[in-house]
Amino acid sequence: MSNDQLSGAERAIDYLELGFPILFHPEAGVIERYGVYATLSDGYATPSVFVIDKSGEARWKYIDRRHNDRPTNEQIIRQLEGLR
Repeated sequence: MSNDQLSGAERAIDYLELGFPILFHPEAGVIERYGVYATLSDGYATPSVFVIDKSGEARWKYIDRRHNDRPTNEQIIRQLEGLR
C-alpha cells in the first residue's frame, strides 16, 4: 500500500522489482485500517507485507521497523505456501 504520489509509488515498484501489484491510496484510509500509517512518524505508509487469504483475512504480516527493513522473498513464499 502506498500513499505516496503515484509517480513516486511507480518508481518504488520499479526500483524494488516487485512482481505484484500494490494498493495506491493517497488518502491513506486503507493504510490506517491496516495499522501501518505513519508508524515511523513520517506521514507515510510504513513499508509492510501482508499475506491475505482468499476470504480476505490477513494471515501474516511483516511491518517494517525502519524504511530499509524488508522480509526476504523466501519468508514471503513460505507464508504463501502455508495457505495451501
